[in-house]
Amino acid sequence: MNKKVLGALGVLLMLSGCSHSAVKCEGFKEEFRHDEVLFSTGKAELTPEGKKVLDKQIAWLKENPKKKIIVEGYTDPRGTEAYNMKLGEKRADAVKNYITKAGINPNRVAVVSLGETELATTQNTPKGWAEDRRTVTVIVTD
Repeated sequence: MNKKVLGALGVLLMLSGCSHSAVKCEGFKEEFRHDEVLFSTGKAELTPEGKKVLDKQIAWLKENPKKKIIVEGYTDPRGTEAYNMKLGEKRADAVKNYITKAGINPNRVAVVSLGETELATTQNTPKGWAEDRRTVTVIVTD
């Protein structure tokens, strides 16, 4: 496993308060369901639709000032592993930057790139790839 993935798991464990495998920590977190931010092929720029999703998340974060989040960046399966990991990181960073510019403390927002490791769909089609190019915001309980 490469160092970036191991570091990402460390961030997840730290923020979630889990002392065991991140996979078994589902009881410590919940996702913003149906609030994924989608991206164009090879891009990390937020769309107007993505900003609307994030504006809802920002409002929630302002109402829940003790909560922390992890922004997971994903890609479709095309491209090399290294390229996809970097692109996933850029997407997660774009979300973090938007959230923090809206007044959320950067210490409450961790980012991790999962690249193409967890595809949203098994469809190897343009429609499936569009669903894979996303970020997912995970709420970490305190």
